[in-house]
Amino acid sequence: MILTVTPNPCVDKTVFIDRLEPGVSTRSKRYTCVPGGKGNNVSRAVKALGRATKAMPLVGGHTGAHVVEMIEQQDGVECVPIWVDSPTRTITTVLEESIHRQTPIFEPGSHVTNEEATQIENTFRDALDGVQVVIFSGTVPDPNIKTLYRSLIPIAHNAGAATILDSHGPEFALGLEAHPHMAKPNDAEAQELVGFALETDADRWRAVEAFHARGIELVVLSLGPRGAFVSKGGIQFHAIPPAIEEINAVGSGDALVAGFAIGLLESMDLQDAARLAIAAGAANAMSWDIGHFTAKEVEALLPKMEIRER
Repeated sequence: MILTVTPNPCVDKTVFIDRLEPGVSTRSKRYTCVPGGKGNNVSRAVKALGRATKAMPLVGGHTGAHVVEMIEQQDGVECVPIWVDSPTRTITTVLEESIHRQTPIFEPGSHVTNEEATQIENTFRDALDGVQVVIFSGTVPDPNIKTLYRSLIPIAHNAGAATILDSHGPEFALGLEAHPHMAKPNDAEAQELVGFALETDADRWRAVEAFHARGIELVVLSLGPRGAFVSKGGIQFHAIPPAIEEINAVGSGDALVAGFAIGLLESMDLQDAARLAIAAGAANAMSWDIGHFTAKEVEALLPKMEIRER
């Protein structure tokens, strides 16, 4: 079982129109709505790859209830919600189909009280039964819980679960202090943490080493359409996806995390886990809906993957 933790989920709505004209009323003929948030995306990808997962989002209000309903009924994923009084945010993306331009509009995240923060830990402990891998994804909605990942990662370790951290900002830096098994930054997130520009691949490998120096066993530096740099125990390589027709890359990093989580769950060879992860990310980018690829699509990409040792 793979558990995903999403402190800052959303009702993720996309409105499709021909062209946006500011100040002019516009009618949409189509929209989509999914339970957003990076961890929810990971759970959707894990399920698409045929493995068991449950999602733990921090939710509140009618919008939070909608997120839980979509996770359970739309995605078919078990949900273990953490309830707070403050409502869950909505993110509305306007997609202009004629020029394929996206304009996302983000609402603020939920406020979390000290009492609610304590309840997060209690609910998390209860959810760990039968869990082998825990993924902590995204930012926190309230600075009041910026130490959340640093607090939860040791609880997961004590329960015997492997941990993956995919975040940025203060909560990411603080979470790394708890030494998760794997960290998955992208260029911008790694640069923010290490404090120097990542302009060349040599810079990127230097950043990978900086993560190892913080006690991170497995470092996966996501490079978008270029795949990822992967490093563990002296083994370092560049996992490269095949060329694809990209439709929507949002959520591809989460699909990548899902692949590595399965690798940890099943004690896969590191290169095999990387192939699965990068192929899942590429498959995700080949359609608009996040995490709605199929295992067959991923399998078709696996033979086309390239592993280039450092």
